[in-house]
Amino acid sequence: MVNMPPPGPLRILIVKLSSLGDIVHALPAAATLRANLPQARLAWVVERKWLPLVAGHPALDEVFTVDTGALRRRPRSWDAWRDDLARLRAFHPDCAFDLQGTLKSAWITHRSGAPERWGFARAALRERWAGLAYNHRVQPHSAHIVDQMLDVVTALTPNAAQRVLEFPVPVPPAVQQEVDSWLADNALRDFAFFSPGGGWASKRWPSERYGRLAEILEQSYGLAAVLNRGPGDKDDAYRRANAIRARLFSGDVEHLAAVLKRARLTVGGDTGPLQLAAALGVPTVALFGPTDPARNGPYSPLCRVIRKTTFTTYQRSSTYSPAMMAIQPEEVAAVCGELLDAAVA
Repeated sequence: MVNMPPPGPLRILIVKLSSLGDIVHALPAAATLRANLPQARLAWVVERKWLPLVAGHPALDEVFTVDTGALRRRPRSWDAWRDDLARLRAFHPDCAFDLQGTLKSAWITHRSGAPERWGFARAALRERWAGLAYNHRVQPHSAHIVDQMLDVVTALTPNAAQRVLEFPVPVPPAVQQEVDSWLADNALRDFAFFSPGGGWASKRWPSERYGRLAEILEQSYGLAAVLNRGPGDKDDAYRRANAIRARLFSGDVEHLAAVLKRARLTVGGDTGPLQLAAALGVPTVALFGPTDPARNGPYSPLCRVIRKTTFTTYQRSSTYSPAMMAIQPEEVAAVCGELLDAAVA
């Protein structure tokens, strides 16, 4: 018996698997597709750990999850992987948009069964061979990755394409209440949230400079400091928290969003929590070095970027970059002060 697709409206699949900041930047793609194709059935496939970022998206009809990391950790997880893929194929997408541009996401796009598969043109791909999975390749004309992804999805309806720049990240009330209790227990009423991590060292700012910034913000604005502990960052995060005299925060993405909603401002490098703070409308100060804020910076009018170089590279390095070392705590504090003053004006 042939497994025929169900009749009905156009069925569209968004493939954006990870990670935190990248998924936040992709959220307007769903809203834009919904605005341009209101009758369509719209779904998203995402890594299981990032499900909360898209599960409550008002534009989506369905969300599918995969756990590609489990295949490396537990070789016997192939049965679960096949089940995930079977559920995805049962959606019967008419078209799929790979907004990740990696071999992994391209393979999932192809295996979804969608006859029309859209992705970035080769020059814009993260992994160039991914383009073999697409039969529609779009060369983006925009600078920022948010707009580049919208370049791809609006190519489906070029004659009637509106763009919806919305970043819905709902926080369950129970999670917000839990975080509020944690803040109260730690006497954290007014605080700045620091995100000192980063995928590699050359994107980071030294702990002692966050410490000096924390001192200035406490003296000038009465703000305490809360430090984020990212995945795999346990020992470094504890060391940083002790050096900065900051309260260490650790939690899943829902709890992270809940604590960010209560922050007076967020400071960090090119990290996922900084992008999430911007999506939640929190004033942010972004410290950029080798990566380009014009492409990857927080997409928010409440963001201020500090960068001391025009040289851009995404090559990973295990040492602090000269561009990040050129940023001084006093100038970061001054920009923080401008945002804090504007918030109460």
